Amino acid sequence: MSLTPKTKRRAEADQRLLSFLVRAKKLDAAKAQEVERLVDSEDLSAIQAMAARGILSEEEIASAIGVGLRVPLLNLNSVPFDDQVTVLVKGDLAARAAIVPIRKDGQFLILAMSNPFDQEAIRTVEFTTDLKVRPAVAPRSQVVAAIEESYKLDRSLRSLLADIPDTSGIELVRENGDVDLRTLASEAEGAPIIKMVNLILVDALAADASDIHVEPGPNFVQVRYRINGVLEDVLQVPKWAQNPVVARLKVMAKLDITERRVPQDGHLRVRYEQNLVDFRVSSLPTHDGEKIVMRILNAATGLRRMDRIGLSERDLGTLRSAIAAPEGMILVTGPTGSGKTTTLYSIIQELLSPEINIVTIENPIEYQIKGISQVEVNEKQGLTFASALRSILRQDPDVILIGEIRDRETAEIAFQAAQTGHLVLSTLHTNDTVATITRLLELGIEHHVLASSLVAVAAQRLVRAVCARCREPEPFPAELSQALGLAKSAGVRGKGCPACRNTGFAGRTGIYEVLRMSPALQKLIEAKNSESPIRTLAQQEGMTLLRQGAVAKIESEITTPEEVLRVVQVESREPRCPQCAHVIEPSFAVCPYCLYQLQVHCPSCGAPLKKEWKSCPYCGPAKAAAAPAPSASPAAPVPAMAAVRPEAPPLGAIETPMVLIVDDNDELRKIVRLTLERGARRVACDEAANGFEALGKVEARKPHLIILDVMMPGMDGVEVCKRLRAKLSTALIPVIMLTARADPESKELGFLAGTDDYLTKPFERQELVARVHRLLERTYGWGRSTEALASA
Repeated sequence: MSLTPKTKRRAEADQRLLSFLVRAKKLDAAKAQEVERLVDSEDLSAIQAMAARGILSEEEIASAIGVGLRVPLLNLNSVPFDDQVTVLVKGDLAARAAIVPIRKDGQFLILAMSNPFDQEAIRTVEFTTDLKVRPAVAPRSQVVAAIEESYKLDRSLRSLLADIPDTSGIELVRENGDVDLRTLASEAEGAPIIKMVNLILVDALAADASDIHVEPGPNFVQVRYRINGVLEDVLQVPKWAQNPVVARLKVMAKLDITERRVPQDGHLRVRYEQNLVDFRVSSLPTHDGEKIVMRILNAATGLRRMDRIGLSERDLGTLRSAIAAPEGMILVTGPTGSGKTTTLYSIIQELLSPEINIVTIENPIEYQIKGISQVEVNEKQGLTFASALRSILRQDPDVILIGEIRDRETAEIAFQAAQTGHLVLSTLHTNDTVATITRLLELGIEHHVLASSLVAVAAQRLVRAVCARCREPEPFPAELSQALGLAKSAGVRGKGCPACRNTGFAGRTGIYEVLRMSPALQKLIEAKNSESPIRTLAQQEGMTLLRQGAVAKIESEITTPEEVLRVVQVESREPRCPQCAHVIEPSFAVCPYCLYQLQVHCPSCGAPLKKEWKSCPYCGPAKAAAAPAPSASPAAPVPAMAAVRPEAPPLGAIETPMVLIVDDNDELRKIVRLTLERGARRVACDEAANGFEALGKVEARKPHLIILDVMMPGMDGVEVCKRLRAKLSTALIPVIMLTARADPESKELGFLAGTDDYLTKPFERQELVARVHRLLERTYGWGRSTEALASA
């Protein structure tokens, strides 16, 4: 008989086992030959054949192997399994070789085997896991039962994800470049957990997300994307898939899957649509399990030219003139997530030339750029921003990019470099350009050093841009128009469409405030002036404030007032002189434009006085100044963005499940709704009269369960179910199908479409409630966890 590789492997393992049992005198030669004939004729393993004919029991075989090979003999009925280790061995390999992983011990994997003589299985596991196998032996039936239990979610996920398009467009990149064809073939078989994780990555990349959050809760795992700076709920992963999903992500990022008590950081790289995309991965232990956050670093979308980041013509020209300087310091400032790194990279691309040496110090390197030297900070190894900068100064650099100035040491070395023939680019966390000067002084930079070295400062924020496909005219609310000082009465808003994920926004743009150092500003800094006169002079020289840049974006119909108020701190309108209406500073005593007296002081003691006072209360009956004047025009309060939201349940928790009832029969929908709402446990309900309405409500509200009638006009329940299962964000929502037909063919059609349960009309109300509650409990743990939350 010609043997396939699989049967040849098993035959070799069986032959070694039989030889061992003969040597151990557990089996005579005649019985061994009988077993061999059974193996050949009935396609059984040697262990199955011996147990079936009563030659040796599975327990006797396992005991003999344990003693003879000196390997642990396990009773798998009492051994705890580690879900995050199970994912290391593919389910098909486990079933084929009758093996199941138990736990990880350092660089060793404890592997329960029915036949430890199967060396090919051991080598395959060691190769695919990069761990050394420590075999243990257990009766075959126990191993099979453990495989059934450990890999049961594979079958559930395989069914749920069957209709979603393949993820062959994404490929995990091994950094060492050595990829074995057997590994690729094994992964290509598409284990369900691998497919689910790949689907999440592909979906996030397609949505142009900047971050992926995998956040465990008591009932489910909430997957969220940060798109255009705002987190969006995307997918609810069943609680039973939590550990395998987290384990798969940790394996991809080369994190220790057995360490769940301390945070870990890692990274992974995938090839997607011919581009390499990096992910920074962070794990954090929480009460409900490990939370995973992935920052997406896609050079194809993250790198932009200076004229594509939102700079006005004036600010673009100012910044270009600044980076043309042969030496000095240029700083970009703003809060985390405001686009500082994007601006720095756009400057680097503008400066990129074979004639200059550009070196960067980053933590971490976000985008790799050809033609420059990039250094990644490694504080554990002693490579800090300061130490790296000292070394770089001996590398003859022309331009140095420092990811962030965090401390006095880095600031001092950076300004030393800026004074010795190098153009230095870096970032700070301050609110605006002038506050950056104050921050540098606090870090210990001397006034004269700062004045002579600083070339320019750019403060920035990112706002979402109105979607071009669904934009429509919108009058500005009067209070917002007044608060922001808008000259126009109307702008645009996005009403929401599929292209913008129904948010009304697509993409982001920058709002900038660019300060270019001048001789006059240098003198003010050297004279140790406060922020107020520096800001006033910078404005007189043409600097546009962040608020003014934001107003320009609104009036240019790029963004909305509400979006500006979300990211730009606008506490009040600029104070103006009540006589000439020029912009003034709150500290002014007299308007410099019309000499109007803004503040009144006692002529004797100099104390500030209120205009209605007749005498100074501090030094006696002295008369107050004769010409009291009102202060600057009062500021208009910025209205609240929205009403206070009601307290939401914890993330990943279900207090009241939402059930969507889809049926074209109004009376039946009412019956189902009343039945569920009057049940022992509270359930909220929504309704849809047809398949098209149902798909819209599912997309908008993400119900926890759907009750779906089969026979509906326009789009029947089977088609609705197929469409739900074909999309990642809805593929895991459980579905109960209602039908008037009880024949097996109808049920088979429903299950093939992806339904989780089937109920024939007419039905008993108690049965409907029981099935709904059972499916909610099975999928989300609802009932057990809500009771635990209530008692906490």
